[in-house]
Amino acid sequence: MATPSKTKGIILIAGSDEAAVKKNAMARSEALQPSDPMNVEVIDARVDTVDEAVAKIDELRAAILTLPFFGGGKLVWWKNVNFLDEGVVGRSATVKDALHALLGDLEKADGESVTVLISALALHKGKSFNKELLKMAETSHFDLPDVRKGGEREMLQLIEDQLIQAGLKPGDGAVDRLFASLGYNTGALGVEIEKLLCYLGGPGATVRREDVQIMVGGKRDVLIWDFCDAVLMGDARAATYLLSQLLAQDESEVGLLIMLSGQIRLAALGGMLKEQGLMKVSKRGSFTNVELTAAGEAILPKKKSGEPISTFNLGNVVSKSSHKPAKAWFRAIDVLHRAYRHIIGGTADKVRTLEFAVIELCAK
Repeated sequence: MATPSKTKGIILIAGSDEAAVKKNAMARSEALQPSDPMNVEVIDARVDTVDEAVAKIDELRAAILTLPFFGGGKLVWWKNVNFLDEGVVGRSATVKDALHALLGDLEKADGESVTVLISALALHKGKSFNKELLKMAETSHFDLPDVRKGGEREMLQLIEDQLIQAGLKPGDGAVDRLFASLGYNTGALGVEIEKLLCYLGGPGATVRREDVQIMVGGKRDVLIWDFCDAVLMGDARAATYLLSQLLAQDESEVGLLIMLSGQIRLAALGGMLKEQGLMKVSKRGSFTNVELTAAGEAILPKKKSGEPISTFNLGNVVSKSSHKPAKAWFRAIDVLHRAYRHIIGGTADKVRTLEFAVIELCAK
């Protein structure tokens, strides 16, 4: 969320939401354009090494100190800065020293002779240079939702809102599928929505899950999730087709079996929680919403980090598997266990064993 202060000679636009940072920085640069277009200097400060970062700092210093030959105000845009965080380059003592030396030159940006616009793709507020920069600059922050603070729901709502703003109607499962494909990458979200608009013929169309799968799918990990979803929904035709695609890409039969087993276990767990009244799955707009009681949260498995598993993934699984009772999914675990033993034991054809297991799961 933007929180601007009073206007100064330094404008800082930063945050983890790269799409929002770029959009707002572009709008601000257009608003700050001097009358003479020659009095604009843009420095792209996206770097990969310490030496490149020092060079971009030196470029900014030179730009601030070099006033226009014919007078007038000058705009310097330090763009896409990616070393104000705690990354490898940002932690470098050489970069820290160069940034500290830059502070004196930044003070010369008075907003009349020189205005400095900084767009940073990430910014660690605890770093000494950043603390001083935040004191000097008019600042706007645009951060992605924090997954530890209900970020999944916020991101799902953002995806739905952006689809609607683009003139598209989110159909059942479309928002969930976009989030599964893109995660918190808001920059990619804008690109994918443009692709969907072209594919569907423009505003007014309804985006189906299948449309997202066609336009956004195709990556290995996404295909695996589509395969698991097809099994959960009992769609044998889609499941066997996706399985053949994955095997053609040299995916391991054992690996696919393990991934599918994880989703089936979630279906069994979610079904049990739902049947015992410990979890409620509903629709919030066009995407799945999950509410757990305290007793239900206590049952959730933990990740290696100690945090509970994603309720988004759990809700997504339950919404696709609710046509069967929990006991059916517990039996499905046995089906996969038998298939695993046959494959590992070398007593059966791996592909046929996996195919038969998938068909059996879809039929039950």
